Amino acid sequence: MPELLVRLLLGLLFVALRAQFYPLLKLMGYRRFEPQQGSVLVTCCTNGLGHLHQMERVLAVLEEAGVDFPVIALAKEKKVPSYKLVALKHRFPHARFVDLDFEVDYDNGKSFKNSAIVWNAAKTACTRSVQLSRKVAALFKQYRPAYCLSFWEPAVASIINVMKAPTRLIAVASQGQIYRDSSGDERGLLMRGLHQLCVGPRGTLVPLSVLPMEGAIPQIVSLPPAAPLLLDDGGFYVAYTTVPQVLSPLKSKLAGRRVLLFVKEKRLAYYTSKYKRYPHVTVQPASPRFAHYLARSRGLIATPSRGVVTQALAVGKPVYLFCPRGHLEQEYNLRFYLKHFAAVTSPRTRRYRRLLRVGRAGTLPSGWQGRLESLAEWDAGHAAREGARASQGRTLSEWLSQTDELIAKRLLPLLTPAPADAAAGEAAAAAGRGGAAAERAASGGAASPAGPSPGAASPLASPAAPWVEEALR
Repeated sequence: MPELLVRLLLGLLFVALRAQFYPLLKLMGYRRFEPQQGSVLVTCCTNGLGHLHQMERVLAVLEEAGVDFPVIALAKEKKVPSYKLVALKHRFPHARFVDLDFEVDYDNGKSFKNSAIVWNAAKTACTRSVQLSRKVAALFKQYRPAYCLSFWEPAVASIINVMKAPTRLIAVASQGQIYRDSSGDERGLLMRGLHQLCVGPRGTLVPLSVLPMEGAIPQIVSLPPAAPLLLDDGGFYVAYTTVPQVLSPLKSKLAGRRVLLFVKEKRLAYYTSKYKRYPHVTVQPASPRFAHYLARSRGLIATPSRGVVTQALAVGKPVYLFCPRGHLEQEYNLRFYLKHFAAVTSPRTRRYRRLLRVGRAGTLPSGWQGRLESLAEWDAGHAAREGARASQGRTLSEWLSQTDELIAKRLLPLLTPAPADAAAGEAAAAAGRGGAAAERAASGGAASPAGPSPGAASPLASPAAPWVEEALR
């Protein structure tokens, strides 16, 4: 697409956002405010679990450093698995959790279609903008945030940009690697549109990167403790994706191996029914136990989601990746992992050859370390690359071990006011401190209850096969 046309469309996007939100925010009582120095508004995307895991780790480090974040706003709370929501509220009991209830759905748990995404975006903007504007105007009035720490949540970020709010926007996301990688994907209309929505001209983007990158934080994952493989009856694989229909080859192409398939909690009943004719596949809801199963498995079968794939590579597991058609971020991830990691394999079918621009033989470009082959070939060939997997896993683990240190190093300066700004903010805040305190008390911003233990099993989970529990011992 010509650059001039791209810029025109991005300009029209900004005009549309301003026309949509500016009058609504003003109508709902938004007024220019003096930021309360040190107050941080946290916002988080809830499409998938990756952003939530990243938020939890980052906030834990910042909290230890003394950063105050009185509000955590989730894009759509009902998308968050119950165990994860309970864990977050238990981990940050002093924060007020707010459900923005405003997010474009990337998938319905069954399929991924770009046309459906566009339709859902239009419907969301038409039906939920009023209530979003009311909530955001109230948050700005009550807390007067000096900073917004966003985990790829576009709604509040867009409002900050179109209203020219005095809140400084800092976005932390694995998508930042795409914009810094100069692969060409970052120049497309969709990726530039996402950058305008989630970061915009007033924001700062801090990348989460799988490999060392200047100014970046390591990709945030939790590495499981070392555990012996469970090799009874040939062992098992773990599988995970937010769009499980992409993994349908598991039904027939890997019938000789047991597979533990993790799906979204709300889609558990659907996929349990869908796979009931395939006894080698056991369906489980996403849970904190995933990492423990991964440690004892033969390997991972997944879509190229940054978190789970990096997790598997760091512990030296072979990885087989299927990619949803048209998902630009995951198509970038697929190319990235195949280029840099010997442990990664993808199908050799025509669609993947065309996506990767290789010939019928499926030979990847010179210097790429992954490979293209069938699922059965991958299953039979793990031993040949065991040394390369282990070596790259150790290197990756060394980079990931710097995560907490680099979170503090990259983010604390961005969340700390300059001395002159701090003095001016304190003087402005002193006059209205008493009234603001009374307003906060009247608003009922009490901490959310901690709820049950975050490790509790989902009430929706169906009884698991005996080998599933054995894998945790």
